[in-house]
Amino acid sequence: MKTIVITGATSFIGIHLIREWLRHDVSIYAVVRPGSHNMERIPKDSRIHIVEQKMDEYHLLSDQIGAADCFYHLAWEGARAPYRDDEVLQRKNYDGAVKAMSAAVKMQCKFFLGTGSQAEYSADSKTMKEEDECNPNTAYGKEKLHACMTLRDMAEDADMNFIWLRVFSIYGTYDYEKTLVMSALEKMKDNLPIEMTAATQLWDYLYVEDLAKAMVLFADKNCPNGVYNIASGQYKPLNEFVTTMKNVMGSNSELKFGSVPYGPKGPVNLTPNIGKIQKALGWSPSTTFEDGIAKMIVSIQETNPK
Repeated sequence: MKTIVITGATSFIGIHLIREWLRHDVSIYAVVRPGSHNMERIPKDSRIHIVEQKMDEYHLLSDQIGAADCFYHLAWEGARAPYRDDEVLQRKNYDGAVKAMSAAVKMQCKFFLGTGSQAEYSADSKTMKEEDECNPNTAYGKEKLHACMTLRDMAEDADMNFIWLRVFSIYGTYDYEKTLVMSALEKMKDNLPIEMTAATQLWDYLYVEDLAKAMVLFADKNCPNGVYNIASGQYKPLNEFVTTMKNVMGSNSELKFGSVPYGPKGPVNLTPNIGKIQKALGWSPSTTFEDGIAKMIVSIQETNPK
């Protein structure tokens, strides 16, 4: 039986990672903020042990948990605007990541996976390959990149397998209510008009369960240490994704593309290359965007029946 530690366990990604690991013979330590209001999301299972711990005390986790095999560090506050440019908060996240790695070393973990971000790349990057030079333009992206480099060195010193997963746009149940996908589906459910930019920028969406499967696969395979992009690899204009959502929902919402102007930076394309992770894991997404949206619609209808 493997012992798995997951920080940010009640997060959107954390819950799906827990569910995926429960398909295996494991003991899971779900690390959550004290008094987290999302605690009810965690599945009821005797193999799950909840540990309430503040991020600035992650270095104490080894005292509470003991030895472990795998450590997933997902906790990170202020991932959305306007907090992305809060330098104090983002540095606190960096410090928390270092303390998480310190705990993993004390636990004698052999595997550590941290979640990075597309924000680590340059805003004008065309290829978005792992070997591209990174030039993030937000405090969030800068501290994610900072954490990646520091944790990589700490893991190397500890002879630990280290994976830094640069996550692109993920969607699915438990996603933040104000994301484009979540907010649009809520409006489509009530046939309300949707005002947005022309949405001609290229985008990439990956279903969260496919992400979780890849995260588990990394712990089972001895992949080379380092950075891996994770996305569907099937990018297309954002307005096509929105139109697909409307069709799957069977909604009568009017899609007002172009009714909202782009911001000062204009449209930003997300065109990730996922060749490295496909080669390392033999992994590829198994959920189409249509099927993922259909699953979300069922969840929305069950949660908010008319």
